[in-house]
Amino acid sequence: MKESAEILGLIKEYETRESDLRLNIAQLKSLNEALRIADERSAILHSIIESSDDAIVSKDLNSIVTSWNDAAERIFGYSASEMIGRSIMKIIPPERAEEEPHILGQLRQGIRVDHFETERLRKDGTLINVSLTISPIKDRNGNVVGLSKIARDITDKKNIEIKKNEFIGFVSHELKTPLTSLRSYIQVALHKAKKDELEFISQALSRAELQTKKMENMISDFLSISKFEDGHMKINSTRFDMAKAIQENLEDARIASAKHILVYVGADEAYVYGDREKLSLVLTNLISNAQKYSPSGGTITINCQPKDQHFFISVSDQGIGISTADQKLMFGKFFRVNSEQTKFISGFGIGLYLASTIINLHKSSITVESAPDKGSTFSFHVAAATEAV
Repeated sequence: MKESAEILGLIKEYETRESDLRLNIAQLKSLNEALRIADERSAILHSIIESSDDAIVSKDLNSIVTSWNDAAERIFGYSASEMIGRSIMKIIPPERAEEEPHILGQLRQGIRVDHFETERLRKDGTLINVSLTISPIKDRNGNVVGLSKIARDITDKKNIEIKKNEFIGFVSHELKTPLTSLRSYIQVALHKAKKDELEFISQALSRAELQTKKMENMISDFLSISKFEDGHMKINSTRFDMAKAIQENLEDARIASAKHILVYVGADEAYVYGDREKLSLVLTNLISNAQKYSPSGGTITINCQPKDQHFFISVSDQGIGISTADQKLMFGKFFRVNSEQTKFISGFGIGLYLASTIINLHKSSITVESAPDKGSTFSFHVAAATEAV
């Protein structure tokens, strides 16, 4: 009887072990399958990285390179053996050294950096223009342990932009002189027509003068962009009355469109410190846009109010409004809202880009509040000037 119990116990133990063995075999098969899939994915990822035309680089949080693909070698001239285990600062120009800690600071917070355009240093000592997209690498617990970087060589793109801007600057400069002469002739003829009470000719010449002024403003915009992108745009700051400058812009705007009601609300005097000519150009562009994108007319309100040692200026319209998606792009060069409502509105998409550039040079920025069919409000601020300035 005792022997039978022992035999039964052994049989039961054997069955338990056999069950555990079958379970372990199933787990091993599952693990092997997972490893096979992981190996396949790793091979595919490795193939993509090595065949990419973009440099794909990874590094740790001390800026030490941990991987370097073939494209990185083609673009920067350094082999993987020359870069892996060494600092990424090797390809960063000394004058741009501050970019690396700034980028690392963002990535430590888990913030991705998209399409950051800068310059990097090749092995032969030449500089190349690159666009960087940088993402944090996280461990299983979500901690940032490194980063991956995709660098695209955009030198050709930059060279094309430079040539295009040079052409725009040249053409704009060549057009400005004859256009100024033409406007002078129109003004003389207009003065004579009014003196001789030739009503029809006076009206025609007034419209011609307005069109030449529009062309002059457009050419000035192109020249200003060209100067800025060449690094030649300078801010000549003086103390001036912004309220007076706004009123002067409103007088010109009233001539351009009779169907809009233009209203000024704000301080009687608003002495600021800035570049009067360039800030007037900003006002011209914002008011002109408000008129163009309010085809049904309505009221355009320019507000200028003091606050915290600044004057806050806004231009509001009752026009077609701007979608949230377009608001993110509208300050880019040559961007124009593309819709059924805007296809007959003229323009090159440089006014807001130029206005934003000028305001940035004044250590401020243009903000927009808008919604489709609800009108738009563009705002910026300028430092208030004291008597001592």
